[in-house]
Amino acid sequence: MATVIYRCPVGAPGECPTSGTRGYCQVHMFQQLERYDPAEDVPPAGTAAETSAGTPLDTPSAGPRPATDPEAATRPARPARPAEHRGQHRQQQQDHRPQPRPARPPVVRLALVVAGVLLPVRAEHRRGGGGLAIGRDEPDCAAVPGLAGLDQLSRHHARLRWIDGALYVEDLGSTNGTFVDGRRIEEPTRIGPAHRLRFALDLDVQVVEIDEFGAPR
Repeated sequence: MATVIYRCPVGAPGECPTSGTRGYCQVHMFQQLERYDPAEDVPPAGTAAETSAGTPLDTPSAGPRPATDPEAATRPARPARPAEHRGQHRQQQQDHRPQPRPARPPVVRLALVVAGVLLPVRAEHRRGGGGLAIGRDEPDCAAVPGLAGLDQLSRHHARLRWIDGALYVEDLGSTNGTFVDGRRIEEPTRIGPAHRLRFALDLDVQVVEIDEFGAPR
């Protein structure tokens, strides 16, 4: 009786080891072996493989015979990976692919024009959260001439600060109030270029946008 072996149906001749039992290919791990009878490769007698004188010609070899793995019969068959696991593996590979970085929002640079002096608002990432303090005794306003003589302005009058990338002005409980476009504010109010501010009754301020060199746009 001819010996029946099992071999990989997708591998090239000699590439994958054969087995005496049904299982899975050691090279193509999820490919199931198929039954193979070596007698099927022997051509029947009296075919064109013989010459007219009756002498058989050498039949071209179809390639080296797959070598039988002596340990394949005792090696447990590799279970097929469920389709859902294969899908999870592909998803994990896709998750590890480098993702394009989101475009960074443009940097907004603002300043106040106070009595002809440009006071840049410190960026949000600066120490203390950036911003700007307004008042007679505030160091941020030390460069403004004549500010100390404005008795309507409180010593610590108002503060400008960044919230989620937007600039807000907040009154610090001043006596004469803080105004945005002529309206007195009671809570932090968002401001931007072209807004006009007034602190107390005698200090009008304009909000302008500046470039990276600190010059008004």
